[in-house]
Amino acid sequence: MSLPPLAPVAELERRLGLAPGTLAGSDLVRAGVALEDASTLVRAEAGTDWLAEDGVTVTAPAVVLTVVLGAALRAYRNPDGYSGESVGEYSYQYAREATSGYLTSAEVAIVRRAAGKLAGSGVYTVRTPSAYVNPDAPEPFPLAVVE
Repeated sequence: MSLPPLAPVAELERRLGLAPGTLAGSDLVRAGVALEDASTLVRAEAGTDWLAEDGVTVTAPAVVLTVVLGAALRAYRNPDGYSGESVGEYSYQYAREATSGYLTSAEVAIVRRAAGKLAGSGVYTVRTPSAYVNPDAPEPFPLAVVE
């Protein structure tokens, strides 16, 4: 079963400056696919589908929806991933991260944080030998050997 996009086409239309329901035909299909792709990438980073038990209601935090819509908007506006264009004296260039529907490193960090997957989070201990230890003294906390 295919999962629904994390954000609706109407929200993408708003970010394009269009009234909801304006996109039609191939433009509507492209917008839907861009949202599906962005949602898939976000879910892969998060390790969760952000859906309620009904399998339809989206439970993702607003910041995740912002990431999905940003990636989908980049893919929709620039489907071929062009980085720039020149015609005569006129030229423009996209920022490097604005040329694909893939998630930027900042977006990946946002998604992971929203999913509770903080890099380096956890409690770790490291045992280091003391320079003042008598090598002939018994180990105070012997390590268990697992076989």
